Amino acid sequence: MGWKDLFKSKVIRVKPDPRLRWFGKLPTYADYYSSPTDEEWAVEFNDWVLKGFETYLGRLGGTQHVPRLPSAACALRLPKSGMTVFASFQDYGGDMRGRPFPLCFYVGVPSEQWPGPTSDRVGPALRLLRELTDLRDEVFRFCNSPGRFDATFGGRELDVTELAAAAVDDSWTRGGAGLQLAEWFAAVRPCVKIDELDRWAVVVDAWGESIARLESPEFEPTLRFPLVMSLPFDAQVGGWLHWLGRRMDLGERLLSLVVGRGGDDGTGRLTVIARDVVPEDFLLLTTAAGSLPYLDDLCALTGERVAADGPRDAPQRWADFVSSAARP
Repeated sequence: MGWKDLFKSKVIRVKPDPRLRWFGKLPTYADYYSSPTDEEWAVEFNDWVLKGFETYLGRLGGTQHVPRLPSAACALRLPKSGMTVFASFQDYGGDMRGRPFPLCFYVGVPSEQWPGPTSDRVGPALRLLRELTDLRDEVFRFCNSPGRFDATFGGRELDVTELAAAAVDDSWTRGGAGLQLAEWFAAVRPCVKIDELDRWAVVVDAWGESIARLESPEFEPTLRFPLVMSLPFDAQVGGWLHWLGRRMDLGERLLSLVVGRGGDDGTGRLTVIARDVVPEDFLLLTTAAGSLPYLDDLCALTGERVAADGPRDAPQRWADFVSSAARP
């Protein structure tokens, strides 16, 4: 079902909520830091975090020696309330009793007002996620001089008006035009399983062809793409969405996005969820994401099943690479 059909079937009464909210733990307090859950969508989001983190702990086999979560952010489509939550996730080690739990900051926008994320609609969302992620520095200052959390972070609103604008934002193309594909691949090599750029380009083409063949209203994949955190970020996320949009009709879907670091090697991940989110999707924020059987991860492909017809010459620029092949 496309997003247009979804919103024809019911009346959406929610409205944009730019108020900065938070939920999670810090070592300065023995309980949750939580802003008022005075809206249904905030309750739904906090419940997803709680159930998701419980699933994560269960996957690890307990609560002892829980790895620190990589920094991550998401645009999460909530299935019940019809809201999209824009959130950043940070891990500061849990509470003063040693119980692990992340801390997240978030705002909400009706999903019908941001039907993307296509490559030409994702720019404002990435700017909003960056603003949420940048709150990390203020949290460090708060931990060094703790007080009332609400006194430090309460009363703020983030600008969400850009998300509702119909204007096309193709800012990713400017960064992508100046990004050399060879430079990008050299930096992303630690997280992919293929050594040669030209061979990797063949594998990506084959993966894209399989996605295009499966494209239908019933096709609900969870797809993961590699990123390099030190290179133009918007160009990479927008570029991968452009690449995927040449193989799937992204404008007819309610997609969720997860972006974050992949580890200590300077790489990151973009995950596109083309279905309703479930608690297990919390693992996509963590290093345990690879344990999800439904994750189709480009980083994990070896190319063994690709026909041995020789490598093709990969384009020189990132923007040309993500625009090549597939549907017009």
